Amino acid sequence: MQPTTPTDFEEPNIFERPDESRFAGDSKLYVEFSRRPRLQPGKSREEGRAIYEEVDYVRIYVPGDKGSVIERPVTEQDAYRFADRYAKWKAGQAEAVTGTPLSSLPTMSPSKVEEYKYFKIVTVEQLAEANDNLGAKFMGFNQDKQRAKAFMEVAKNNAPIEAMNVELAKRDEQIENLKTMVEALQANTKASKRNVAAPVAETTA
Repeated sequence: MQPTTPTDFEEPNIFERPDESRFAGDSKLYVEFSRRPRLQPGKSREEGRAIYEEVDYVRIYVPGDKGSVIERPVTEQDAYRFADRYAKWKAGQAEAVTGTPLSSLPTMSPSKVEEYKYFKIVTVEQLAEANDNLGAKFMGFNQDKQRAKAFMEVAKNNAPIEAMNVELAKRDEQIENLKTMVEALQANTKASKRNVAAPVAETTA
């Protein structure tokens, strides 16, 4: 029996044809997919509130080897290698969403978050834009919707302040770096002067 070519986890060059032999052992791997929210720093600073984007992740196990576990966002290579398993998993997944999690809204309890999830409302943005007809099905909906709108308005007004704070922090860091450089330069200059003065003093003596 010919030995099985070991599975290669490295990303290939996208301009080369896939080498099927590199993935000969994939059928023996245990693969799990999941979807997780990942913070988007740039969008969050722009909007003045935490913005998350749901991203697909893969976890790859080598059976019998607990130390061989790879976990990362799903790449094009992963989608190609585990196409059948990935397609089956995605078929049972809800649509990926981007926005501020509903749990970020003050006074929003975990039970309410789950109730809104039943109606496919999982972000503050979705709640703020939800149809008013939902008020007949969900107690306290109108108040929650107003809170969501107010939350977004406050965040929008705070966005320029957050951006200014980021810029000020960068400026302060630059100033501190310049001060450190100047102090180091001054210290080097004093040391050089001492080194030059020392031989002169010896000659005079």
